[in-house]
Amino acid sequence: MRKRLHALWEHIKTEHTSPERVGVAVFVGVLLGVIPLYGIQTPICLAVAQLTKLNKATVVVAANISNPLIAPFLIAAGIAIGEYLRFGELHAPDLGKATTFIEQLALLSGEVPDLFLSCLIGDTLLGLVLGVVFGLAAYRVALNRSATDPSR
Repeated sequence: MRKRLHALWEHIKTEHTSPERVGVAVFVGVLLGVIPLYGIQTPICLAVAQLTKLNKATVVVAANISNPLIAPFLIAAGIAIGEYLRFGELHAPDLGKATTFIEQLALLSGEVPDLFLSCLIGDTLLGLVLGVVFGLAAYRVALNRSATDPSR
């Protein structure tokens, strides 16, 4: 059993780990992590990673950008960006609105559809930008690691 677990861990660690694939995996993970699909992000990440032959662990870890400490800020920014893109009115990100959105989303009540659409539009754009930034950073780190460690 221990040998099989070790073999599985080695496979997960080394599956699709070229610098380019790592950068793309982080991009995809961050993009999927920022989009407000809470509760189904991990299965979506695993499916996308499988279909695109990316490192599953890297995609899932990168998707955890939307952890409970960061998610309210991502939601607030997403709503602000989405409202601007939909209505042309620029408002500062509102953490209170984000918190209300999270609570209403859990209860499936109130003005969730309208806010959700704004959040989805805004967070998709935000996810693309953050995905590029973090993906390029991950690519650079992986490139430096592969240059110093030829076995990678």
